[in-house]
Amino acid sequence: MAERIPVTDIDIAREHRLRHLPGSPATAIPALRICLANCAELRKKRAQLDQPTLDGKRLAAGDID
Repeated sequence: MAERIPVTDIDIAREHRLRHLPGSPATAIPALRICLANCAELRKKRAQLDQPTLDGKRLAAGDID
């Protein structure tokens, strides 16, 4: 199983706002909070994948621009 990314209450609140859900994220039912936490985790994973990483060849050549 893949390693899980930690999700904070702030991430859950952001996901609640981005999905335009009614009410407060603090009072959301537990199942909805789990769903929002999973969505926030996927959003974080996607953001991490969008960041370019240096490959070994470039690191060895000292090309870090």
